Amino acid sequence: MLKLISASVTKESTLTVGGYEYRVIYTIVNGVITSISCSIRQEVNSVLNEVGKISKENGQVNLFLRETEDYIAHAEEFKAIVSEIEKEVQPIEG
Repeated sequence: MLKLISASVTKESTLTVGGYEYRVIYTIVNGVITSISCSIRQEVNSVLNEVGKISKENGQVNLFLRETEDYIAHAEEFKAIVSEIEKEVQPIEG
């Protein structure tokens, strides 16, 4: 019987909150989240425009937003997204 020694999964999800779409791509390797990337978009005149990005990798969070955006609101939403992702991660049984 085969024994699993490594597993990698990349998932893409979206969440719409308060007129913003959060497009999230994250990778799980061997039961560990290795990266989370979130593109933040807002619809203006029926066109989705990117207003920023937030990412988490190697224990660091990087935030790039237009200066007109509410940094704290987007950071809090990203924190909630990260918490939701962390709840679904299952370590690989060895």
